[in-house]
Amino acid sequence: MHLNERERRALQQLERELFIQDPGLARQLETGIPARRTYEPQARHVLAVAVGVLMMLLAIPISPSPLGYCGFLLMAWGLVAHRVQKARSASD
Repeated sequence: MHLNERERRALQQLERELFIQDPGLARQLETGIPARRTYEPQARHVLAVAVGVLMMLLAIPISPSPLGYCGFLLMAWGLVAHRVQKARSASD
């Protein structure tokens, strides 16, 4: 499809604005290669929560134990880190 001069200028202006506003998206559109999402942090957070819960369960027979406290802290870190990463990826 052929574009007239006015349409070409408007398209070039849109391209310049895209490069200014979101250079990452502009590069993806230009190359045609989609950005890959990393799943490592998510897996790490899930693993931290699972290990934290396991540590807390193992600490039940030993009333107030450091193992239970560490398990709780690990589980809490995994949950908070996951929420922070989720909020960060939503804002990108």
